[in-house]
Amino acid sequence: MKGITVLLFLLQATAVKTGSHSLWAFATFIYGQTQFPEFSVVVMLDDIQVLYYEHNMKTVIFRSQPRNVPDIILEGAKIVMEDIYNYMRSPAHRVNLLSNHAAGVHVHQGMGRCMLDNDKPSLVMVWEAYDGVEVTHYDMHACTVNPLWPQLMWTTKKEESYLMDYTNVYQPICIKTLKYYMEKEENIVFRKERPRVRLIHKPCTETGEMKVSCLATGFYPRHINLTMLRDGHPIPDEALILGEVLPNGDGTYQTRRTLSIRSEELRERHHYTCSVTHLTLDNKLDINWEPEEGSDVAVISSLAVVLVLVLVFAVPAFVIYKRRRRDTAVS
Repeated sequence: MKGITVLLFLLQATAVKTGSHSLWAFATFIYGQTQFPEFSVVVMLDDIQVLYYEHNMKTVIFRSQPRNVPDIILEGAKIVMEDIYNYMRSPAHRVNLLSNHAAGVHVHQGMGRCMLDNDKPSLVMVWEAYDGVEVTHYDMHACTVNPLWPQLMWTTKKEESYLMDYTNVYQPICIKTLKYYMEKEENIVFRKERPRVRLIHKPCTETGEMKVSCLATGFYPRHINLTMLRDGHPIPDEALILGEVLPNGDGTYQTRRTLSIRSEELRERHHYTCSVTHLTLDNKLDINWEPEEGSDVAVISSLAVVLVLVLVFAVPAFVIYKRRRRDTAVS
């Protein structure tokens, strides 16, 4: 087969609603000498790693359910991995990417996705990047090329050829593999864990502000909407510290949003809400908090405690120091 912009398995996605699951992968080709593999691919089912491939090993490693993998799945994976490798290392493609760039180490990456949405396959989508800059995007309708690489623009004939390859080869392999792993990993893929939500507030002695954090943890799948509101109005993201969605040790996830409230704003007694929507919740979950009268006194009290501690320890230390100086002078 031709060197296709396959990224077939380069299939990025997450399950974002009921019945939506994806197979995605991330391929990396390194031009230049490093301690890392020249070419590797990681394949994921939603957020579960299922396959890994390095070209120097020429072996597909099954991270999940390694035994009794059907030959059609194994052979399909090998075909796709080798096609991606041959495409990325092809002299013509290398020249096009590396033109006008200095010698040294450069990284060519590819990412793509196939998805089943309530058992209906969606189009494969593919992205390429070079040294962290997006180069191309293909969605089986059209290829968008970064103006920095006009030499990668597809001709009509090339686009028709790629569409045929994706339609007849790569999408069927991807969807079949996706269905296989959805069945093998159903206990993980289809489980649902409700988020536990807390609204935490504590004073910051350094700034005199109150830190209010909305924390959601213990949820699965990983897609969640978490919003903070002031008097019923959403607080813009730029006013918040946005936490990433991070894994817990038990396979669930956590995330948070944090707002800093100035002391003068605390005295205005606004009403704050942490609002969460998730696949496991029938309705949105709201946790409310309103500063009590004199909430800013907590900050002042904390500063006062620090001052008292300084006096408690500093004064005796000063007295001891003076006494030792006097004894030394007498002797």
